[in-house]
Amino acid sequence: MSTAPGPWTQPPWRNPLDVDSYLRAIPSGATMTGMFLEGTAKLARDKGYPVAAARPRYTPFQTYPLKEHCQILVEVAQTLSPSLPLREGLRRIGRGAPYVLMRSTVGRVVLGAAEGPIATIEAMARSYSLHMRPSVLAVEPVGTNAVVIRLSEIFNFLDCHNVGVFEGVLQYAGVDGAVRICSHSRTSADFLCEW
Repeated sequence: MSTAPGPWTQPPWRNPLDVDSYLRAIPSGATMTGMFLEGTAKLARDKGYPVAAARPRYTPFQTYPLKEHCQILVEVAQTLSPSLPLREGLRRIGRGAPYVLMRSTVGRVVLGAAEGPIATIEAMARSYSLHMRPSVLAVEPVGTNAVVIRLSEIFNFLDCHNVGVFEGVLQYAGVDGAVRICSHSRTSADFLCEW
């Protein structure tokens, strides 16, 4: 059992997700860089599915409305995983985030230079402020095989998509791990990553 404060729980994978409420709550100035919108739309396009919420093309480091990113996430999750709860589909897309980031030179410098799970998690956490605004993340090591990530101002499905992001980071770092959460609000939570 971890000594980190909690209480730590599994994310609510099977709970219904009120997408319209999430979309309405996104601040009008919230943005995401194009590499992640393109990376998500490409998942469906590569399998022959059109993505109605997406533009024909996104420029990797240009910023786009975060609301548009969330609409693409939902559409692609429902298209590629129609038999799964939406939260689980969003989680699966999130797991690909480190690999999308690695397609860019900046990503290869930021994430590619990291060695070991803690450094890789820290690198991904730092990259958030480069790609998504607003977003606030802080990483606190808890021993040698765990960290707590404190996230706030996260408007793109914090308790499912972003959990998937850090599951993907653990996989990218080459460790078998798990992410549990301590939710504070829809946009603020702590993640406990253990391996």
